[in-house]
Amino acid sequence: MKISTRGEYGLRALMEMGAQPESSVSLRDIAERQNISLDYLEQIVPSLKSAGLIKARRGAHGGYQLNRPAEDITLYDALIALEGSLDPKECLGDVPEEERCPASGSCAVQEVWIDMRDAMKAALKKKTLAGLIERQQNRFKTPIHTNTDKEILRLVVFN
Repeated sequence: MKISTRGEYGLRALMEMGAQPESSVSLRDIAERQNISLDYLEQIVPSLKSAGLIKARRGAHGGYQLNRPAEDITLYDALIALEGSLDPKECLGDVPEEERCPASGSCAVQEVWIDMRDAMKAALKKKTLAGLIERQQNRFKTPIHTNTDKEILRLVVFN
């Protein structure tokens, strides 16, 4: 199971919004700070909005902000909104009877996939957006930031 850039960038956008809960954040600002394509970010945001995680504010000070406190948003909530199902194999999902694996329900390997899914779900439900923001601030002492290629080169050359 791999989390796509959609999941990663969506979490980063949520962290940006959660770090400034009283104000709205423009997608342009998030895109610039995170080195994410604005077009790509605009494709990610509707999923977060339809999941009820963020809301839009119009006007001069418009932008996006969390729809509920960061303490109430689990990483599971966010990743389900961004990635869809986190099932490691199709046989665990809701598929019509005629499309199911013939061994479904009587397969030891399927039980491994179930254990993996359940462990990942439990771990992600324990972690909140607020905890992620706090960890970023306390452990790394800097806002989350995606380095550009030039910044990475400078880090490698000068460090």
